[in-house]
Amino acid sequence: MMFRLVNAEYDSHTKRGYVEFRANDGNGDEIVIATILSFRSKSKLSKQEIKQEIVRKARHALKRAAAAT
Repeated sequence: MMFRLVNAEYDSHTKRGYVEFRANDGNGDEIVIATILSFRSKSKLSKQEIKQEIVRKARHALKRAAAAT
């Protein structure tokens, strides 16, 4: 099953990222996975770099969750 990235946002006030993935399953339904995570960085990153980092962190968290089941 291939998940596609639908949305990735970062709120600098709360220092939280929101990442949304979607995929179609075999029954024609849609699977939606939303990840909310905190993100802090000591280095100065551009908006694009922050987006890449929160997407990377969300993918890593989902892989760990899948391995835990």
